This record gives sequence, C-alpha cells and structure tokens, in this order.
Amino acid sequence: MSEPDTPRMDIETNADHVLEAYRERRRRRRAEDTFFGSSSCLLGHDPDGSEGEGIRRRAELMDDARAAGMSPELADMMYDIAVEEGLDPGLAFELVRSGLGVAPPEEGIDNSPSQPTTDKYTPGWLMQPPAPTDTMLRERMLRLSFRRVRGLLETHPEPADAFRAFAREPDVGAYGY
Repeated sequence: MSEPDTPRMDIETNADHVLEAYRERRRRRRAEDTFFGSSSCLLGHDPDGSEGEGIRRRAELMDDARAAGMSPELADMMYDIAVEEGLDPGLAFELVRSGLGVAPPEEGIDNSPSQPTTDKYTPGWLMQPPAPTDTMLRERMLRLSFRRVRGLLETHPEPADAFRAFAREPDVGAYGY
C-alpha cells in the first residue's frame, strides 16, 4: 500500500468528488438535497428513524458496496467503524470507494521497539496476533481516515474546505483499503 505518483491537486479534486458523490447519494435517497452546505449531517448517524430504518439503511449501503465491487468484509468494517467514529456511513462509503485515506503507518501494526526484549515466561498464545495483519492494518487506516475527516468537519465551517484540508494533509493519498 504505497502512495502512487499522484499530484496533490488530483487528490484535492478526488476529495471534492467524494463530497459531491455523498450529496448525490443523499439527494437520490430522499428525492431532495438535504445537505444544505452544513457539516452537521455529515457527522454521526442519521437520527431520522427507528431501528428498522437503520437496518434498511445498512442493507442499502451493503448492496451499493457489493455493486461497487467492495468486499463484504470491508463494507461491514467500514460501516461499523464510521458509526463508532461518528461519521455518516454514507460519507464513509464514498471515501472508501474513492480510495482516499490516511497512509498506512510505516511500522504497520507493530508499535513495539525495533529490538524488543524477550521474556521466556511469556505464554506462546500471547505471541499470536488476534486477527490477520491485513485486517488490523485496514481497520487502523479506516479509523485514522474517518477520525481525521470528522475532526476537520468539526473545525471547518464549510465541508468543502474540510475535504480540501483533508486532501492537503501530508499523509493523505489515494492508497485504497
């Protein structure tokens, strides 16, 4: 997952497309544009319904993800992490579909020192990772990206400015998930 040779301006254009695709999704879903330029609808889950509405919306997003060629595992992870991080899952879907995100950490998922000490009393089962490395790295990238977008949406009055600021971050690029 290394950054392609993409100029920064193309990344900003990609960020603009994410926001426009999200607006179009909401317009089609509600038969009107409910975005109004405010970032408040981009944060959190839609408060407009019952539990059944949430289930229907998740199923709709999963169908869209499947149609876009996204794996079911990635779609489920994307939806759950977006809800946990307080970002609208529809916006998260457009962000993942565009491939725009925070770079994977250089050290991957390992935060340990380069020369760790060994302990002969550590049980062998503690040495095994709880999930495949790629899954953990993908989750970390999703969380970092969604958290960064949410923070920028909270600090910038215009969502378009927040997305452009996200695209200008030095560690943001078209990495894919």
